[in-house]
Amino acid sequence: MRKAFTLIELLVVIAIIAILAAILFPVFAQAKAAAKGAASISNAKQQVLACLMYAGDNEDNFVLGTAWHTGNDPLNYGSAQTAFSTWGWSIQPYMKSAGLFHDPLASPNAVPAGFPENIYNSYYSQYGYNYTYLSQGRPSNNTSDPNVDNGILITGISATAPAQPDKTVMITSKWANAENTSGFDWGNNFPGGMLFAGASEVPDCGSIPQYCATNWGVGGFYDDPGFVDLGSNEAGQLTGGDSLRSTGKMVIGWVDGHAGKMAPSAAAVGTTWTFTEATNNVAVNTCTSSWSFNGCGSATYLWDLQ
Repeated sequence: MRKAFTLIELLVVIAIIAILAAILFPVFAQAKAAAKGAASISNAKQQVLACLMYAGDNEDNFVLGTAWHTGNDPLNYGSAQTAFSTWGWSIQPYMKSAGLFHDPLASPNAVPAGFPENIYNSYYSQYGYNYTYLSQGRPSNNTSDPNVDNGILITGISATAPAQPDKTVMITSKWANAENTSGFDWGNNFPGGMLFAGASEVPDCGSIPQYCATNWGVGGFYDDPGFVDLGSNEAGQLTGGDSLRSTGKMVIGWVDGHAGKMAPSAAAVGTTWTFTEATNNVAVNTCTSSWSFNGCGSATYLWDLQ
C-alpha cells in the first residue's frame, strides 16, 4: 500500500520552495536588468554609428540637433508651420529601426493614436544628443538660411574636430516622457522644445554660449511642476535630464563608436557638480575638467569624458 505524504512533509516542501523562490527571484530580476542594460548600451552604440555614417555622407559634418526645411521634414512647428527635423529623424535612414530610440530600461513611449511610431520615437527619443558641442551655434548674417535663428547659424562640427573621440560624448540615455509627471509637452509648449526633448545636457550650462534646458546639480526645468518635473534622479532630475536608469549610471555612446556606462561622479570629474549642488552655474576648470574645453582655455566647448 502506497504511503501518503504527511501534512508536515508537505509544509516542509512548500517552505523549501518558498525559500528557493525568495533567493532566485531577485537574481532573476538582476539578470533581467543587466540584460536590459546591455540592450540599452547596444542601442546607444547603433545611434552613434548612424551619426558617423550620416557625417560620412554630409561632408564629414555631424548631424544637427535640429535642422529646418531639409526637404524631408515630417512635422511642422508653430503657427508659421516651420518644417523641421530632429537629429533622431535625420539619422533614421542609417538605422534598422526607430525602436532603437527606446531605452529598454525605461517605460515605452505612449504614441498618440494615428501618429506614426517611427516619427514619434525619433522626435521623442529616450536618448539624447550632445548638441552643445556637436551641433554648435555660430554668428551669421545670412537671413535666407532656414538654419539661422536670431543671427545664429547652427552647424554640425567636423567629425575630425574632437581631439579625443574615444572620450567625447555623442549619445546618452535621457529622461523619457513616461517619467514626466507634470504633463508638460516640450514640443507644443516650449520654443525649441523638440531640440530639448532629444538633448543631452552638459554640467556647465552657465558659461557655454548655447541655450540649455537645465543644468546639473539643480532640478531646473526637470524639477518644476510647471515644466517637466521628473521627480527622481533616476530620470536625470539632477543630471541635466541625462538618466541614471542603468544601476545609477548613464549609458553613453562616444564619438569613436563605442558605448558603455558611467557613474555621474565620474562623468562630472573636474566640475563642482554634486547631487546637492544648489547652483545654476557648475564651475569647470577649463584645463583639467573632464567636461573641458577643447584645449586649455580654447573657446570651443567639448563634452570630454576623461
